[in-house]
Amino acid sequence: MSSLFSKDDFTAEVAVSHLPFDSACLDSVPLAGANSQRNKAKYSKTFRNKAIPNRLISTVHPDLDTHHKYFNHAAAKFKDRPCLSARPYDYTTKTSADVYESLSYNQVFQRKNNIGAGILRSLTSNPYLDLHLESHRKIKNHLRDWPSYGIPNYQRDNHDYQIEKSCSFILSIFAVNRLEWVLTDLACSSYSITTTALYDTLGPDVSQYILDLTSCPIVVCTADKVPVLLNLKQKYPEETKSLISLVVMDPIEIINEEMLQLADMLKVQLQDLAQIEQLGKENPMHELPPCPDALFTLSFTSGTTGSKPKGVMVPQRQAAAYITFLTTIEPPAQLGDRAYALLPLTHIYERQTSAFGWTNGYCIGFPQTTVGQTKNMNTFNNMIEDLQIFQPTYMSIVPRLLTRLENLTKAQIAQLNVADQARVNEIIKYKVREQGKADGATGFDATWDSFPPYENLRRSIGFDKMRWVQTASAPVASSTLVFLKASLNMGIRQLYGLTESGAAITTTGAYEAKPGSCGSISPTGEYKLRNVQDMGYDIGKLQGEIMLRGPQMFKGYYYNQEETNKAVDEEGWFHSGDIATIDSHGRITIIDRVKNFFKMQQGEYVSPEKVENRYLSNNPIISQLYVHGNSLKPYLIGVVGIEYEQGIKFLNEQLGMNDLGGMSSDELLQVMNSRDAKVRLLSILNANVRQHLNGFELLHNVHIEINPLTVEREVVTPTFKLRRPVAQRFFADVFHKLYEIEQSLVADLKLQIAKL
Repeated sequence: MSSLFSKDDFTAEVAVSHLPFDSACLDSVPLAGANSQRNKAKYSKTFRNKAIPNRLISTVHPDLDTHHKYFNHAAAKFKDRPCLSARPYDYTTKTSADVYESLSYNQVFQRKNNIGAGILRSLTSNPYLDLHLESHRKIKNHLRDWPSYGIPNYQRDNHDYQIEKSCSFILSIFAVNRLEWVLTDLACSSYSITTTALYDTLGPDVSQYILDLTSCPIVVCTADKVPVLLNLKQKYPEETKSLISLVVMDPIEIINEEMLQLADMLKVQLQDLAQIEQLGKENPMHELPPCPDALFTLSFTSGTTGSKPKGVMVPQRQAAAYITFLTTIEPPAQLGDRAYALLPLTHIYERQTSAFGWTNGYCIGFPQTTVGQTKNMNTFNNMIEDLQIFQPTYMSIVPRLLTRLENLTKAQIAQLNVADQARVNEIIKYKVREQGKADGATGFDATWDSFPPYENLRRSIGFDKMRWVQTASAPVASSTLVFLKASLNMGIRQLYGLTESGAAITTTGAYEAKPGSCGSISPTGEYKLRNVQDMGYDIGKLQGEIMLRGPQMFKGYYYNQEETNKAVDEEGWFHSGDIATIDSHGRITIIDRVKNFFKMQQGEYVSPEKVENRYLSNNPIISQLYVHGNSLKPYLIGVVGIEYEQGIKFLNEQLGMNDLGGMSSDELLQVMNSRDAKVRLLSILNANVRQHLNGFELLHNVHIEINPLTVEREVVTPTFKLRRPVAQRFFADVFHKLYEIEQSLVADLKLQIAKL
């Protein structure tokens, strides 16, 4: 296997290769050699992928060292296979078709080149081009300077200078997931144009900040974002002075006259993507391939702290490395395989997993379009409808949606007749038992799997052909993974990574005997643990902060040398801020965050993330939890999310309330937030975590809602990470009530726990 990545072993027409798909790829091993006594006290040994521990790789082939080259290789190899797919949208009836229509790899290749050429032709002839502005001069000089972007300049060891020479102008994409999103991204990659993404879930100030920081001259967006962007242009003329072009993914005809006039008044050229594509088709231009160190994209962090997000610089070589990671670990497409791109392309995780898909011959399908109704996009019901039509082979997902699938599946089982319900539960128990015997055990059985009521569990949600899903961004209960693998007859991969690592840099197999870890390190990276004894973690027991290094890591933060220096040490190790443990297979499990802890009144430090993880993993009755502490109080409180069906079941089984079928959600929550119901719920929740947490880490009171932590409330990021400072402000009145009015329910809890 050591020759797998040797250039001599390849031909120009080589197919993308994979590591041997066995357990060796899914383990990590420490490098040989002992740490010095000083280092041993501070750090663990360095771990690498067990399959090739002698070195790190950056690509499966030396010629595939950029994001651009990976796609062009795929386009040449898969030509007539479907590549990108979407449900056609009728702008008159405002409905999506009941079918998906696809572009082939060859069609995508032609269209992205037309778009790339069109963007450059349009910008260079833009009537509002102002050569007093640096970003506009870069537009004018793009054809002259593109080969030099990213070429190291060892004479100028200056952070800002290196950024300046790493890219041309920056194009922003402002849209929910759409086929045109990826077409634009691929076009920019092939013409050495750096991209970034705007997202309004964190408010217009963040978009204004990104436009200002990047001096962005052009935004490709959906029609509903035109008023938002023109309003920013009008409100912040100095910060958005570089913005001179808006390209709409929707037909220009749906933009009203008022917006067209406003754009003209603000000196912004307004066109649609079809016009840009036609311009490039009529005036073609050879591709302008980027070098590996040219800046592929700026991926702004989700802003979990509530502060201005940092721009993570992702060079072309890093994008090639993150594609390489999944390509070496996950299976290539069989003819007809599909992937559903659900998670936001504004973040690097979906860009990584979608890029893996088109690299390896999958057809990428997108969520249905609803112009001007962004709050209704990508809802659970819309997702189910899309899945039933598209029937993907794999998809990336987040724990919150896995929990909803678990509840939906259990509700379906409960509706079966007694005999079918017993048989389905028997099949699920069999699967759980078989899958728990060893890594890779699928439990597939032709007799069991063909039982219609069991098959219908998959079919009803569009999982007819689903082979695996992969989850990241937050912890998920092991019981959820075990149940879904068995009930939906599919694998689940659990991944870990950060924006700085190009999203996922570890993964489990699809069938882990004991799910819960985030798996092994990528062949494109290495990790070690840093001692954080002040938080109670022992490096001698392989507990500590994860540090990452390798080809898959980022280039630094955009025009932010101070934060770059804080995050990356002199040896190139990135401090992740995540606390992990390492098992005997070298697989990591995330248990905490370095910065997410606070001091209680009694002087004890509490990590809310650790507490939340314990409660969620040991209490499947709840789907969300936000733990809060006040340094002037001796106990913790929290905001709990519970599914409607789970709430009804709880009231029935724990409080003896019957005939609740007609209870509304508001009525359910009114009862759930009564003192008696909360005391009983807390008694169950606390009993299930008592062996894992200290007494001061137990919850003393909670506020209950069905879905309290939403992107619309801005208390979580689009990938469902808690924005604690924002959440603290949002739930301030709730916390006041829990602490000052209701106070601790601990006295009642002691009585309830004694009865368990």
